[in-house]
Amino acid sequence: MPIKFLPASSFNDRHGLFVALVGGTNSGKSFSALRLARGIAGPKGRIAAADTEGGRLLHLKRDFDFDILLMDPPHHPAQYAEVAEAAEVAGYDALLFDSFSMEWRGVGGVLDQMDSELERAVRRAEAKAREKGWNFDEDRARNANKMAASIKPKMAHKLMVNSLLARRIPIIFSIRGEMTLDPDTKKEKFKAATAPGFLFEVTVSFRLASDRRGIIDLSDPSSYKMEGIHRGMFRDGDQLSEEHGAQLAAWARGEVHGQPSAGAGPDIAAQVFEEAAAAARQGRDAFAAWWNGPGKESAPGTDTSKRVLVNPRRPELQAMVEAAENPTGPAANDDDFPGTLPGRAEG
Repeated sequence: MPIKFLPASSFNDRHGLFVALVGGTNSGKSFSALRLARGIAGPKGRIAAADTEGGRLLHLKRDFDFDILLMDPPHHPAQYAEVAEAAEVAGYDALLFDSFSMEWRGVGGVLDQMDSELERAVRRAEAKAREKGWNFDEDRARNANKMAASIKPKMAHKLMVNSLLARRIPIIFSIRGEMTLDPDTKKEKFKAATAPGFLFEVTVSFRLASDRRGIIDLSDPSSYKMEGIHRGMFRDGDQLSEEHGAQLAAWARGEVHGQPSAGAGPDIAAQVFEEAAAAARQGRDAFAAWWNGPGKESAPGTDTSKRVLVNPRRPELQAMVEAAENPTGPAANDDDFPGTLPGRAEG
């Protein structure tokens, strides 16, 4: 076909967008990843979610609207490439892998394949030694074959990465992390359960705080990847929300950060908060009526409950209620706050 270059400014469709969220158990990875996916896809966009952990995402079906694929072992890298391509062909607006760590350390994943390759190589060496009448040293055989055993599995991972990079559909990778002992410094270090270097293949990667669900943790510069413009979107201590996803989607379309596109929908989270604030300023009874009234299960224009949307700004609402009830007196006790904000187990 003829080769023709076009001005980059003439492209206003979606460019590649890949986000990696890393967090330990109960850091809110799954919940936060779905919030991010909703922001990227838009209020009416379709979300595809590939669940690699036995259907744990189904616990969140009351909070979000998404289509799910249960990915069973073996977790060969090629399977992940096929899923991403299928989601793109099907016209989904965002894809979530939860958890992507299974591609690396799950049954049939890269590390498992390396172990299997090594075991086969050692058994072949043992059979040859028996045939030749040689002494067989298993430890020596393992050390001699370890590098060769990693070649095919690592190549499969690289082919998967190349395939993912060719996709146009936004992809979110929810990745498990844990504290491990650094062999060089002999100190504990938080490590993502994925291939070394993968977090630098994506557009944006960052960690969620271990003690505060869904909170962005940028305290360790080595734990995240962000270009300059993304640093303005993701700030240390922020609650990850749909707004972050919407900003990323706008950036991926080539729009100026902070300027909504023509026809873009309103900031649903901001609208819901303003409604909550108006009720809170009228006192506890008015706010309780809002809290328990229509929309508590699903806020208008979104697939997320209004309680979830106001969760990051709970202290502000509490202060408004207290000020309305006690304009000149001491603050009321938080135990009287109407309702209970979402606190279900999040992966």
